Amino acid sequence: MDELDLLKKDWNKTDNSYPTLSYDEIYKMAHSKSSSIVKWIFYISMIELGIGILLILINPRIDNQITYPLWLEVAGYLTIPVILYFIYKFYKNYKAITTTDNVKKLIKSILNTRKTVKHYVIFNLAFAGCFSAVAAFIGYTQASGGFEKFNETAHFKEYAILILVIILFCALILGMVYGIYYLLYGILLKRLNRNYKELKKLEV
Repeated sequence: MDELDLLKKDWNKTDNSYPTLSYDEIYKMAHSKSSSIVKWIFYISMIELGIGILLILINPRIDNQITYPLWLEVAGYLTIPVILYFIYKFYKNYKAITTTDNVKKLIKSILNTRKTVKHYVIFNLAFAGCFSAVAAFIGYTQASGGFEKFNETAHFKEYAILILVIILFCALILGMVYGIYYLLYGILLKRLNRNYKELKKLEV
């Protein structure tokens, strides 16, 4: 039970030994916590973008024998405007929450933030899945002497292994990405959802 839960519990007590908390005090507490959570979501997305751009500029190579096509690298650059759009949305959500002055607007801002984070995570998971599938395909076929050679000599067993490698690699990447986003955004969204439930009670 966090601080807001304790204060809400005290607010509902009739025992005079506890301080009486007004509706406005409970609202201000929920407003402050929601604003802080959304601010952290915005900061984390900025840090994530910075790390992504740094990795793209460094362009690390795991294996010099494997050459990935230019369009795959260009696809990485094309994600930057999309991420910038989401950062802009996070910033707007943060400003909306910090400037709101009533429960209904605050609830709406929280819902908008949850929706933005959901779309952001879905976009990144979709991109990570497509990118890892293509990377696994190119890496495996080039390690086998190139796609043309692989296609000429491969039989059902080789194609089955290729598909299995792609699936396992995608599952590994998606699992890692999902785990990272759960730690970064999932915990914050749980706290934001708890504030949303408290505000719904106040609205009634």
